[in-house]
Amino acid sequence: MSATRLRPAADRVHVIRLPDGRRVTVAEYCRSWRALKAMEPRALVRGWGHFATDAGAILRAIREGVHDRINRRLAWSQDGRKWAPIWQRDMQRAARDLNHPRLCIHWLPVDLRERFGHRLATRED
Repeated sequence: MSATRLRPAADRVHVIRLPDGRRVTVAEYCRSWRALKAMEPRALVRGWGHFATDAGAILRAIREGVHDRINRRLAWSQDGRKWAPIWQRDMQRAARDLNHPRLCIHWLPVDLRERFGHRLATRED
């Protein structure tokens, strides 16, 4: 089964579930975020959780959720040659060698030869 089949359908409406269980659209979520940014951090807001919450605490929770979503690895994001363990090891080895200033480098991955080919050692080195 291809990993690309796991992508969400284009006609699907994306919603975000709030801590109190309500679902809101992404557009409504963004409008609320802008309104929260305009408020005082200590202002109490109803409708986020089960109790009134500070606007600053809600903004922190939203930011944490956004960072979590960005850093979460999605099933369809890990396909292709650059996710292969051997490619990752080759890049780590090349980075280690390139970051050592006076090291003679005898091998570089194909992806890096155009940019760092001048660092490759010749037969005389």
